[in-house]
Amino acid sequence: MPAVHVPEAPASLAPPAPLQALATERAWCREALLRVSRTFALNIRCLSGRMLESVRLAYLLCRAADALEDSWPGPAHEMAMRFDDLVQALEGDRTAAARLVAGAAVQRPRADLDLLSRLPALLRVLESLEPADADDVRQCVRTMARGMKRYATRAADRGALEPYLEDDDELRDYCHVVAGCVGEMLTRLVSRLIEDDDAALHARRLELAPVVGEALQLTNILLDWPVDLRGGRCHVPRSWLARHRLSPRDLIGPSSEARELSLRLATLAHASLDRVPDYLDTIPTREHRYRLFCLLPALWARASLDVALARPGFHAIAQRPRLPRATVMLEAFRGLLAHGQHGATRQVLGRRVLPAT
Repeated sequence: MPAVHVPEAPASLAPPAPLQALATERAWCREALLRVSRTFALNIRCLSGRMLESVRLAYLLCRAADALEDSWPGPAHEMAMRFDDLVQALEGDRTAAARLVAGAAVQRPRADLDLLSRLPALLRVLESLEPADADDVRQCVRTMARGMKRYATRAADRGALEPYLEDDDELRDYCHVVAGCVGEMLTRLVSRLIEDDDAALHARRLELAPVVGEALQLTNILLDWPVDLRGGRCHVPRSWLARHRLSPRDLIGPSSEARELSLRLATLAHASLDRVPDYLDTIPTREHRYRLFCLLPALWARASLDVALARPGFHAIAQRPRLPRATVMLEAFRGLLAHGQHGATRQVLGRRVLPAT
């Protein structure tokens, strides 16, 4: 009896092997990054290998945490439950992940909410990382989710156009839980790759780890001032407003008081940017990709602050100040020239003198 030839099933009908599925999910992560970020999608190209994979996934998970506040409105108790679900999902709770997926699916379509719809895929990519790298990513996103839960639920209870933060201490804490913790994660990741690391230098690096993230967050608070206020969110601390007897609404129009407060915020941002060279001094020059990854956004932040403050009433215009493309490329070129030497890095990030009020 002749053998019966059974044709092979088309590849598209065969269940994907685990490695094939993981490759598909990583490809989706690469595409998702382009949808939710322009600047970071450009900057992350500085990285490679396991560092690239870990940082890209961490960014997407952090954006998913952002989406719980920015794109998924609701009562404070519901918002708190969603942040809790994200933390539990990071620890392996599939039921918590499924609740977020189901809830995100019925919200208005947005690129950041799509990250929550694909949360199980993101978590599978997380599990594929080196165990220590995956733990660093989890720790970062947990810190962010728990910190954002505190501030977001309080803001939901207070209502629109109440100050989001109370005082300088809360401003520092907020910058840490949404950005400084990212710097700590990045530092742990890169430190693991540094051969023959000096113990004292390692300790100094960890001490300075939050600097870059907090500097960028302070910059973003200033740049987003015109849009955030009109959207009902004020990140200028209540204690700052009280000193001038202002309400958040008073910051929308041009005024000398608003100008003074914007310069105060810019002073904090520049002071944090002044410390970025100290941090980069702890990173060996042979880690040139990571050094450039940190340097470029700091340069863009410096230039963005200059653009915003060059216009005394920038906060009265209902849009975020943006760097011209030519300036973005110029700063990138300066960073490329300087990132390989400690002295040149310090020089290119030189201190700024703020304009008068």
